Amino acid sequence: MATNKDKLLESAQKNLKKKQVAKAIKDYVKIVELDPADVRSRQKLAELYVRTNKNTDAYEQYESVAKYFSSNGFYLKAVAIYKQMQRLDPSQIALFNRLAELNEKQGLVGNAMAEYRNLVDYYGRNGMIADEIKTLEKMRDLDLNNLNVRVKLAEVFAHNEREEEGYAELESVLEILGEKGDFDKILKLYKMFLPLYPKDKKLQMGLALAFYEKGDFSRGVTILEKLLTDKPDDPDLLRLLGRGYSDLKNWSKSCEIYQQLLTMDPTDLDIREAMIQCEIDGCKYDRALGELEEWKDTFFKADRLDRLKEFYEILKEKLEDNSIVFQTLDSIYELTGEGDKLLDIISEQDDKADEIVIEETLSDSLLGIAEDDIAVSDDDLILTDDSDDLSFDIVEDELLDLQLESSFEDDFSGESADSDAIIELDIDDSLDLSSGNSDDIDFSFDMDEETAEESAPAAIPNLQADLEETEFYIQQGLYAEAEKLCQDILAYSPDCVECQSKLEEIESLMNKEGQEVAEVEVEQTNTFASDNVTNLDFDLNLDSLRSDEDTEKRIFKTDVDEQIAADDMESHYNLGIAYREMGLLDDAISEFEKAEKEPARYVDCQTLKGLSFSDKGDYENAESMFQQALDSSLLEDIQRLNLGYELGLLYERAERSEDALTSYQDVFAQDNNYRDVRDKIADLRNTLGLSEGNSTDGLDEQKERISFL
Repeated sequence: MATNKDKLLESAQKNLKKKQVAKAIKDYVKIVELDPADVRSRQKLAELYVRTNKNTDAYEQYESVAKYFSSNGFYLKAVAIYKQMQRLDPSQIALFNRLAELNEKQGLVGNAMAEYRNLVDYYGRNGMIADEIKTLEKMRDLDLNNLNVRVKLAEVFAHNEREEEGYAELESVLEILGEKGDFDKILKLYKMFLPLYPKDKKLQMGLALAFYEKGDFSRGVTILEKLLTDKPDDPDLLRLLGRGYSDLKNWSKSCEIYQQLLTMDPTDLDIREAMIQCEIDGCKYDRALGELEEWKDTFFKADRLDRLKEFYEILKEKLEDNSIVFQTLDSIYELTGEGDKLLDIISEQDDKADEIVIEETLSDSLLGIAEDDIAVSDDDLILTDDSDDLSFDIVEDELLDLQLESSFEDDFSGESADSDAIIELDIDDSLDLSSGNSDDIDFSFDMDEETAEESAPAAIPNLQADLEETEFYIQQGLYAEAEKLCQDILAYSPDCVECQSKLEEIESLMNKEGQEVAEVEVEQTNTFASDNVTNLDFDLNLDSLRSDEDTEKRIFKTDVDEQIAADDMESHYNLGIAYREMGLLDDAISEFEKAEKEPARYVDCQTLKGLSFSDKGDYENAESMFQQALDSSLLEDIQRLNLGYELGLLYERAERSEDALTSYQDVFAQDNNYRDVRDKIADLRNTLGLSEGNSTDGLDEQKERISFL
């Protein structure tokens, strides 16, 4: 049998040299019949079938070869064969799954995800929902960090009566993006999923928070106000509303919300703190002082002495002649051990002619409380809302004073402002966010002006300050406030050119964003005419978030490139070689581009990319690859020789004989025995008419001179 096989192989080779492909095919058919396990001959037979356009026969032979490689652990070779089969018959969907599984086994997760993505696209187009979900779940389990896959899976679940599973995936993605602080992508997700869950209050609240994080408090407040109509006493909604109105500098409305919360729970010091801050920001200093005096003992018991001190220090500047502020601040400094500040307070008090002496100071009360804390158990400490006139004995013990001062210095720290940990897959901006209800509804609105604040003394207009404040409003998107301030400026300075210019700018911005004041109330009414939130229009807000218009149009894209770092570079390299051997040149170039991320393989990958481009007839790109390799700092001497020779071959193919001669001469100067470089030079010199013979004596002499020097 071996003799017959050898004769057939010899016959096949002769027939191929004579370009008698049909006869060669007959020889290889007989060889395969004699030795079915000869995969190399099967592969050659398949290639000959392809050359004669017998794709069905070629497909059959390739499949046998691919199964052999796969079952014996030669996954990369199997991948290359299946890719060739895919070229022959793209309709064979099963090949995507086989390629994905083989890439996964080889550790090429990025490649596997790309193949699975092709399956998802196919199943989606053909309504094969169960298969689409199954494949997406495979992708999710393969790469849990790929948020694109999880978003797609959530969307498919939601569209196919599996809303709870979709909602769970969505919440997980939102949480991850919230931790990253990627609120641009969070807004896009809300645009995608709110039409699918139109009555979900949690999503609507999340949308409001996302607007808050983007600095669009007006829209956030609008959503929360609507939600509040259904749940007027919801403390979470009220807290968020209070925060929103504060950020919008609507202090009176914010205080109103906080007062409602305090009516529900008077002991909530966080809310009371927020309300006092709003009263101070809104210049209601007397009201803030009243609140502080009533609750100062409670603030102390709750370890909020530093916050208390901050409030009183502000009031000290705002209420300069108020002895209550000075007396309480005096007591606070005694407790915190800030002697310098205490002396300053005493000095200020001495300068006043009519000093009001208060029999009991805060320090007396607080020291008395401290004594009680030592004398009684924790169970006896109960907060009460008794009158301000609390009576405590003054403790004289010096040791206790020292202990208090030490504990205050060590334990009391300023309470930091709360930051909402609101809930960027890495979401790809390629998600299609253009779907959904086309009704245009704008969240923008003007905050209703509250009842007039208490009248303040008339101030002399400051044109520059007012213009700066106007610019601030414009930057914050508060166009209605900016417009009103401009009108006020023109009332006392009608010839102000800069103010007129700002009015024109405001009008332009309002027109651009569809936020004209005259349309605001109509927009608000339409926005929440019903509980259905499918009409929410994000386009106005999201246009500025889109970095690439084309990527927005792509429905679903797996970020293969992000997975490359986790893949096996050697596998990419070997797969590229396998692809090139199979004639899959574009796929080979793609694999070499991935493998070149490893510095040690950079030069080899550039060289192989150059050879692949050369095989395609793309000589310009091939030359570029070779030159990049030559410019590499990692280039070794033998690689320089190889590249110089390959450049010579490339120039010959491109019919650039002079450049080819130069490349070969460079190689010869480094190694005059390298391959057939001597013959190459002689042939090119004859072609160019530079010499009659095949002599390279001049080159030898030149090399010797260079070496000698």
